[in-house]
Amino acid sequence: MDYLKDSHRSMFAKLLPSAIGALLSETVASLIDTIILSYYLGADMLSTVSICMPIYMFVNVLSMLIVSGGATLFAQSLGRGDKEEAQKYYTCSIVLMVICGAALTVFGVMFTRPVIVALGGAGAILEPTVSYARVLFGFMIPLSLYQQLMVYVRFDGAPILSLMSTVVCAVVNLVLDILFVGPFGWGAAGAALATCLAYTVAMLINASHLLKKKNGLIFRRGSLSLRRIMRLLKTGIPLSVTQLGMAIGTALFNVRIMDIGGPASLNVYGAITQLSVVAMALYEGIAQACQPILAACFGAGDRSRMKKTIRYGFRMEIIAMAAATMLYIFGAGFFANLLSMKEAQLHMMAVHAIRIYALSLMFTGFNTIIVYYFQVQEREMNATGITLLSGTVLPVAFLYLLTALFGVSGIWWCYLIAQGLTLILSAVLYRHDRRTCTAGGRLIMQKGV
Repeated sequence: MDYLKDSHRSMFAKLLPSAIGALLSETVASLIDTIILSYYLGADMLSTVSICMPIYMFVNVLSMLIVSGGATLFAQSLGRGDKEEAQKYYTCSIVLMVICGAALTVFGVMFTRPVIVALGGAGAILEPTVSYARVLFGFMIPLSLYQQLMVYVRFDGAPILSLMSTVVCAVVNLVLDILFVGPFGWGAAGAALATCLAYTVAMLINASHLLKKKNGLIFRRGSLSLRRIMRLLKTGIPLSVTQLGMAIGTALFNVRIMDIGGPASLNVYGAITQLSVVAMALYEGIAQACQPILAACFGAGDRSRMKKTIRYGFRMEIIAMAAATMLYIFGAGFFANLLSMKEAQLHMMAVHAIRIYALSLMFTGFNTIIVYYFQVQEREMNATGITLLSGTVLPVAFLYLLTALFGVSGIWWCYLIAQGLTLILSAVLYRHDRRTCTAGGRLIMQKGV
């Protein structure tokens, strides 16, 4: 694919299935765990997955920090025609992720129980949650490398292979989940092992791209320089903050909900967490399909092509937001039943909460793609500000405010208000950027005359 010459729509169509599929594979893996655990072991297992969700998210934080920065600079270098520098950023990214994954494994295995207690694990759900988390920590390297390789393989012109790995990941996870939790009776640890093995298989599928003749992902010696690492991390901060904010926010929500609403309310929030990740897979997938095109155009200084790409991305986000909102509003009862919340009072609470959450999806897609728009331009302040407000600061602030005023019922309105207020800021920043670019272009034309 030529990011500067091929039709932006045709490239988007090639990249989108892989981007969404990759994100959905992670979502589906977690959702499958939730459904199967709740089916075999009861609805309390929703709390186990919810408490461990920040661990998944933290892995994504590190992986997104490194790969989003590395892949953006990789695409920018390709836009400038510098393939060797692009490969150096790829090498730096992979080596750095292996080091971080190894450190996480050692720390997590040594301190599993204190981590789970800090995340809200207590009572009857503590032991199964510790078992689930201990397995996750043992697979930090393949879990993190899966996302790294998937993004680079897609950027290197092999989105079909990347998509295939996500499909295999989901299928393997489903089969092993049923086998390990059902007939084998391995409980929560079995569900975690199924997920981790599925990711490992998917990682190896993506790694097979490195053996192809047309592989552009070549390791370069001397790539792990301090200058390159610092620029990579700086560029990756905005998108990693999204994941970090979600991890922190989810952990704080778990603790607060457990305090004021108990396990039943936490089960409902666990269901919403799973559904929110599905919706975010759509929004992030659209933004990630735009990302390499935007980055290459920025590297080449082609603002006109950037404008066309981002506008097309906005249209796709509108479609995704409308579909997700309607699905969750009208399918709230189905999802509550699917997640084993069938007892009358719990079911009613879940349906009410899911429908309120669905309203926030009308704003989230716009905020997501605007973050990517600023990130590829290395406008870290704008992108980071949007992600912090939408994912952490505003939701947590309104969590404590609304629950103090309205009790448990105030929990479900936090994300709607937070996303709506963030969209106002996003729109102002984007509009200012467009005006600045237009004015700059006119000034250049006048000087040329």
